[in-house]
Formats: sequence, C-alpha cells, structure tokens
Amino acid sequence: MEYALAFGFIVYIFFSYNEITKLKKQVKAQEKQLNECCRRTGNQELCSYFVSDEIKEKVLHLKNIGKLTEAVKEIRLETSMDLLEAKEYVDKL
Repeated sequence: MEYALAFGFIVYIFFSYNEITKLKKQVKAQEKQLNECCRRTGNQELCSYFVSDEIKEKVLHLKNIGKLTEAVKEIRLETSMDLLEAKEYVDKL
C-alpha cells in the first residue's frame, strides 16, 4: 500500500513538473510577443528588457573596470534577460 502511494506521489510530481515547464514556455513566448509590440509601438520603456540610462551607466562602469560578471548580474537583476542575452547586451555596450 505504501509503495503504491509513493509511486502515485512520484507520478504526480512528474506530471506537475511537466505542466510547470509548459507554462513557463508559454509565458516566455507571450513575453517575447509583448516586447515586440512595445518595440513596434515605440514604448521601449514598457519592454521587459528595458534598461534605464542610470543602469546603463552603472553597467558600463562595471564593464570598464573589469567586473564583467557583476555587470551581467546587474542587467539580469534589472531585466528579465537570461544569462546569454545579458552577456550579449553587456558585450555590445
């Protein structure tokens, strides 16, 4: 009886994990669509990837003094960029 209960719990966790993964992918796709709408309508400040001038200056300063990791971390904290996107952004500065 306990094995069946444990197995059922494991199956439940597996299906829950799969459902959460699907929902995360949907949210990411919707976020990209909203960002594109913001870009096309000229409302960049509403975009989830928007970086204010103050943050740009801080990140640029961190990059210039050789603290690239901290600069990428700061971008990730202020935006919803993933690691690769944040690194590319900092590299372009």
